[in-house]
Amino acid sequence: MEAEQRNQAVPAVEIADLSVAYDSALALDKVDLALPAGQLIAVAGPNGAGKSTLLRTLVGSLKPRSGRVLIHGEDAERQRRSGQIAYMPQHEQVDWDFPLSVGDVVLCGRYGRMRMEGGWRRFLLPVMASDRHRDAAREALQAVDMEDNIDRPIETLSGGQRKRVLLARALAQDARLLLLDEPLVGVDRRSEELIMRVLCRQRDQGRTVVMVTHDIAGARRDADFAVLINRRVVGAGDPNKLLSDDMISRTATDAWLSNRGKRYSPDLLEIA
Repeated sequence: MEAEQRNQAVPAVEIADLSVAYDSALALDKVDLALPAGQLIAVAGPNGAGKSTLLRTLVGSLKPRSGRVLIHGEDAERQRRSGQIAYMPQHEQVDWDFPLSVGDVVLCGRYGRMRMEGGWRRFLLPVMASDRHRDAAREALQAVDMEDNIDRPIETLSGGQRKRVLLARALAQDARLLLLDEPLVGVDRRSEELIMRVLCRQRDQGRTVVMVTHDIAGARRDADFAVLINRRVVGAGDPNKLLSDDMISRTATDAWLSNRGKRYSPDLLEIA
């Protein structure tokens, strides 16, 4: 219990003076932020605010121009190598027409764990995984109510089912930090409710869940902590106070005025 309390006392994410750019266009500008561990955290902001950029920087797919990122009190790269960060991107680079089964896709989430195994096992393809990894993939599918579809071709899945499979792949990584970019976009109501139940359950089990969302009402209802950004941190804290209609409206207006002033710049990129 004492060890768990110490883990919760250390922020899941600590960011200091972080700037990230696409060519000369700043996506994040001198961001300072601390995200509490063991909570469901909603990241909100207007289009082009840098929400997806923030997650991609945490997962290591974007290199910052400046600043420092700590995950669970350690260097972010060390946490990535130890498999403690799972990521579900908004636009998944999956060829849904490729002849893969649902189980194959989720088992790919175990690849990092397989590489950490000693000896020749780290060179195995995911399809040659041991029962331990297959059981983890099956449990992840069970969590999102897709276990009965484990042998189903992915090309036959609906939009909501695809999101649930990708969530299962992230869960299969067994990471302490879950990063999800718009997990509720393009899903039906049943899948939306199921996904949120899964995320709340992950939070209750001690994991930190960071979710980019445009569902402000849902974030006020379900999140423990919220971050409002517009290339810089507008505020962080109580979702009901921070994500008020007035705060959202003012942030959106500021973003529109900022983009309008730069609309003729050839370097301007629309960054989600």
